[in-house]
Amino acid sequence: MQERLPLAAKRRACGQAWTWGLVGAVVLAAAVGVAVYFTMDAAHRRSVDALVSAKVAEIASVPQPAPQVPPAMVKVAPVRKQMTQQRIALVGRLMELKRAVIASEVEGRLVELLTPAGRTVVGGQTVIARVDPIWSELAVEEAKADLASAEATAGQSSRELEHLESLALRNAADPQAVDDARAKAEADAAKVLALKALLHRAIETNKRVEIIAPFDGTVSKKLTEQGQWVDSGGAVVEVVSRGLIDAVIDVPEQFISAVGVGTPVEVTIDPLGETVSGEVIAVNPDGSNPSRSFPVKIRLDDRGGLLKVGMSVTAKVPVNVEKEYVVVPRDAVQYGANGPQVWMSVVMPGSAPGAMPVGLPMDVEVIFGQGEVFAVRAMPKTEGMDLLPGMEVVVEGAERLWPTRPLIVVPGDKPSDQATTSQAE
Repeated sequence: MQERLPLAAKRRACGQAWTWGLVGAVVLAAAVGVAVYFTMDAAHRRSVDALVSAKVAEIASVPQPAPQVPPAMVKVAPVRKQMTQQRIALVGRLMELKRAVIASEVEGRLVELLTPAGRTVVGGQTVIARVDPIWSELAVEEAKADLASAEATAGQSSRELEHLESLALRNAADPQAVDDARAKAEADAAKVLALKALLHRAIETNKRVEIIAPFDGTVSKKLTEQGQWVDSGGAVVEVVSRGLIDAVIDVPEQFISAVGVGTPVEVTIDPLGETVSGEVIAVNPDGSNPSRSFPVKIRLDDRGGLLKVGMSVTAKVPVNVEKEYVVVPRDAVQYGANGPQVWMSVVMPGSAPGAMPVGLPMDVEVIFGQGEVFAVRAMPKTEGMDLLPGMEVVVEGAERLWPTRPLIVVPGDKPSDQATTSQAE
């Protein structure tokens, strides 16, 4: 091993010497050539220059292969025209359709309170609370007794009248006595009718010791406690409606003419991050508030109670009449230093059959966004270019494009840079 090391060193030294010798020879040859060139006379130098120029022109005239531009893998979507409306986003809140303080219709001690705050109730079925029925039951018994007494009295008066009338037919009764008996019989009969009404009232009152929910809703507040005495009309609980709910927004005066009853509106429930569809059910014509805006109600389904009173919402309200716009997917619009633009996928005129499309940028003005699309207006820099329905725009992969770069349109997920490099190779 020790013998080989000097040999390797010698070889390296020889190689370096040879290299430096070659460099020196080249430099010397160049110097000699320059010296010879400048020692020639002017005519000879001109002939050498002409020869060199001709050789350069000959080399330049030989067709050179065009540089290979790697294609970009992209996804595209068609440009479309569709009827739509420009809309603005307005903030509002959810409001219940109904809110009621449920009261007791009878007086007495509250023996049961069955629905605390937060409990859902079904209209006409759910028992909210019960009042001690003892006093209403006693009132029913009293009314029955009074009615029985009055019916007995009315029966006696009726029989006396019949007797006097039979005597009057034989001229054996005083006409005045007959009239008095008739008046008494009619008064007793009227009293029976009045007591029947009182008995009916007592029976109905006794039925109402159970306080029933008047509509579907949720108990929002408890206003009394079990064991307390409640008067007739005394508050027990507060209930807000469920099933349907209203989004209430204030529409500025310059846009209210585009909003009418029945107008469909998309409403985003801000705390949930979900968008639901509804329609305008009422437009308040009073805009005399300081903001010069008009309250508008949009009817929504509360989705089983998921939408709750007081939640903040953002409603997209139309600001003009519906008309036709050129629309592209939101992902097609790229924002750069010069503003928004889209990349078109086009086959250049005069290309061979089956030629790859290329990417061309088109500046656009974004008029408004709606859902997953933008309504746009083309801003071409070259006369004759435009963004027309049926053309295709790049929705994925545009960040890797430059003008006229060839495109490979692929379906599926967004192509990666690695895939693009692999395809180019």
